[in-house]
Amino acid sequence: MTCPPLRLIATSSAYSPGHISGIVRASNSRLQPILRQGSEGAGISIDRGVTTTVSIFDSQVSGFQISINDVPTSEAEVSELVLLQYLRFTNKPCYLEVKHEIEIPVGFGLGTSGAAALSLSYALNKCFSLGLSLEEAAQIAHYAEVVCGTGLGSVIAEYAGGFECRTVAGAPGIGKITKTNIEGCKAIILCMSPISTKLILKKNDFGCPWSEQGVKNPLGIANLKDFLDTSHAFVSNKGLIDNESRDIMSNLSSWGFASSLALFGRTIFTVVPKDKTEQVVTRLSGYRGQLITCGIDNIGARML
Repeated sequence: MTCPPLRLIATSSAYSPGHISGIVRASNSRLQPILRQGSEGAGISIDRGVTTTVSIFDSQVSGFQISINDVPTSEAEVSELVLLQYLRFTNKPCYLEVKHEIEIPVGFGLGTSGAAALSLSYALNKCFSLGLSLEEAAQIAHYAEVVCGTGLGSVIAEYAGGFECRTVAGAPGIGKITKTNIEGCKAIILCMSPISTKLILKKNDFGCPWSEQGVKNPLGIANLKDFLDTSHAFVSNKGLIDNESRDIMSNLSSWGFASSLALFGRTIFTVVPKDKTEQVVTRLSGYRGQLITCGIDNIGARML
């Protein structure tokens, strides 16, 4: 939009961690209300994600501009839908400036769309002084993700943080989740090539029972090692591991490190004690792709 902003009314910022989902069972039947759609499964929140700053300007004509890492974009459909939900709460024209600062690669299964939607929803709630609870603001973000088909369980996972098992599908406040704080560990991630979440969801059946997917129910996952092993079995049974990824994970396994493939992206990840970080980085540094080392975010999305 080209409407020039006038007087600054309010500004606020929020942050959401990224997320790696390693096991997913979809529950997105159109017979269900959108806030009850989502996924069961398990994953981890990482301490790199999305910081969103929203500024509201007085204007005679409503409009908005979204930028990602300081580059204006017209291809942020999830953020646009979140914005439209909030614009329903005001009758006065305004101009919105949204700035997403993304610390992690987009399209590699690191939960960037959910993190952008969630941090944006928190910031808009604050800017408009609506008084929604964080849970209610997170529900708006979940709604946008499900409608746009860019995710199913990222928002509730990033809302909670830590190592989580999603035991009942749905938005925060509706879905059920068990969370474990992880201390003294590092996530090591090799982003090899992006994959469209929409494409993966269309091509694969993630809705069948756990027993038909060849893995245990996430309720039975006891620790990170168990999670990594179960995730590896899950993506293997789904036929998502290509030869190059299999070779890399076999290499890590030969050194005693369990690993898996992120959903949804051609991204290998593992979680190890801090004192083992250098060993894993050394094993992965010779492969093509972007190598990321980060911690686990145990807090979840928050205002800044």
